[in-house]
Amino acid sequence: MLRYLAAWMALFLGCFMGMSTALAQDHIVERSWAEDPAGQWSWSDARKQTTQPFEGTLNRGYGTGVLWLRLRIDPQAGEVMGGTDADLQDLVLRIRPAYLDDVQLFDPLAPDGHAGTVGDRHHPRLDPLPGSDFLWPISRGDAPRDIWLRLQSTSTRQIHVAVLPPRELALRVLQWNIVTSLYIGAVMVLLLWACLGFVLRRDVLMGWFALMNITACLFGLTSLGFMRGFWPIAWSAEALNLLGSFASVLVVGAGVAFHARFLREFRPAPWAMGLLDALLLLVLVNLVLVAWGNVSWALQSNMVTILLAPPICLLCAITGRVWADSPEGSKVPALTRKVLVTFYLGFLTIFALSSTTGLGWLPATEWTIYVSQVHTLVISLLLMLVLQYRAFKLDQQRQQTQLALKTTTLAVAHERQLREEQEKLLAMLAHEIKTPLATMHLRLDGQAKGVKEIRDAMRDMNGVIDRCLQALQLGDGRLSARFQTVDLVDVVRSAWSASAQPANVQLNVPKALPVETDPQLLFIVLSNLLDNAGKYAKPQTTIELACALEHDRQMPQASQTPQAVRVTVANVPGKAGWPDPTHVFDKYYRSPQAKRQSGTGLGLYLAQHLVQALGGQLSYVPDDEVVRFVVTLPLNRVA
Repeated sequence: MLRYLAAWMALFLGCFMGMSTALAQDHIVERSWAEDPAGQWSWSDARKQTTQPFEGTLNRGYGTGVLWLRLRIDPQAGEVMGGTDADLQDLVLRIRPAYLDDVQLFDPLAPDGHAGTVGDRHHPRLDPLPGSDFLWPISRGDAPRDIWLRLQSTSTRQIHVAVLPPRELALRVLQWNIVTSLYIGAVMVLLLWACLGFVLRRDVLMGWFALMNITACLFGLTSLGFMRGFWPIAWSAEALNLLGSFASVLVVGAGVAFHARFLREFRPAPWAMGLLDALLLLVLVNLVLVAWGNVSWALQSNMVTILLAPPICLLCAITGRVWADSPEGSKVPALTRKVLVTFYLGFLTIFALSSTTGLGWLPATEWTIYVSQVHTLVISLLLMLVLQYRAFKLDQQRQQTQLALKTTTLAVAHERQLREEQEKLLAMLAHEIKTPLATMHLRLDGQAKGVKEIRDAMRDMNGVIDRCLQALQLGDGRLSARFQTVDLVDVVRSAWSASAQPANVQLNVPKALPVETDPQLLFIVLSNLLDNAGKYAKPQTTIELACALEHDRQMPQASQTPQAVRVTVANVPGKAGWPDPTHVFDKYYRSPQAKRQSGTGLGLYLAQHLVQALGGQLSYVPDDEVVRFVVTLPLNRVA
């Protein structure tokens, strides 16, 4: 498709430039102009003025003054292509472009000198000759003479005039119709491509590109005069004139909207994006001006928009932050900064040529009359290439993402399978180990030597197995809290009595303390804290287990109400010393000195996560004398 569009574009430009050269030969041998700022001159007044010569095309940009063109016609000039005698007697004046408002012809051979009026403020069905351009039959005459054109227009005052025999004109019009048909066809192909991309890819940016080409097609049909051939006689000429003005503003507005949507993907600096958004507001103002009849102001402002849009878009491309802000390994934009900035440099160059020509800042040639249509087609073609490359890169990223997702899914499934097998193995081992341990515990002779040490070792083994099973249940979410109102003191006493050394534990609790919690999970927490304290406390020292209410210290003392309960487990450290505060709750963490004792490094890890499940907090708050763990639980659970 890209090859076909490139060939189409080359054919269009080749035919266009070839036509420009061919059309330079006509019966006009001298051209000059003068400007009437107030628009009060008559034909007689204009003939008295000093005129300035020009070649080919006159370009005076925007303005309110009336232009008078003096054209010297030589009936013997140019080349005659043969034909009938009538061809040698008639000539046709061809005036372009087709969006000029009002053009009056004054010919000495016409009755009263005034030959007639054409322009897009006059209905095309009333023109002397039908066509996409303004065509005017004039007498050949026997000797060279001057004819005058009075031009008044709210759009840019560019005008190209040629005087040709009918047969040669017919050939040139045929060639021109082929070229303009290629232009409209190329725009329609781009529009179809954008619509297909929007429908198939669900890409919003392609939808904006399609909208831009819809307005480009409407602009081409009106500015090239195609709408003149289809405009019904019942519809007013002013409506056709307004349609052309609206199309000129809409094509710019759609282009700015597309680039604003496109550049947002690259996260430009807010101030640069704000300037682009301001241009969109200016387009809305221009549309309102056209609707109110201030067409000249609207079209001049529209040309300013064309001048400002490319440098602002370039600033947005340069200040894009998406490349710097994207974390390593994350999804990167489809276009690099270099590609984006290079495109907008070309965009700036093309639009600068178009706008400065329309404003009359550069010398005009015949083809510059249609520079707006040419640059619209070129920009659309370049945008198609950029969007096609973007779509290609996005497809690559999508494929990579799908591949990574598939790999991750397989890895997760494999990990789940391994985990299930580990759980089954651990559950089987726990059952196979705990059963003989229970049998050995029952068969032990209470009077035998070392029985106490054996029972302590068996208790430690049971504790290791229980913690491993609880860690698996916690990871699978099977240890979930089931809240109910219980007496916290009863839970504390149960954990105390079930500890390995209850005699070494100093209990400091009130008579009763109702709290809403899960007694089973809280029992596991306190058991793990007491077991940890019993293993690593200094021998012959007391472990403190206390619980008390905690008040809101931000409230006045007289109105303080208990908000939570604190359970504290403290012990004097033994040879293992104080644990590392940064790793004390890490899974499998054990200090180097603590490895002399049996353990899994899961006790504090389990305790912290279970307290969080209960809506509380487990803190490690040591001082210079003791290792202290504090469990803070709310009295009432917040739904």
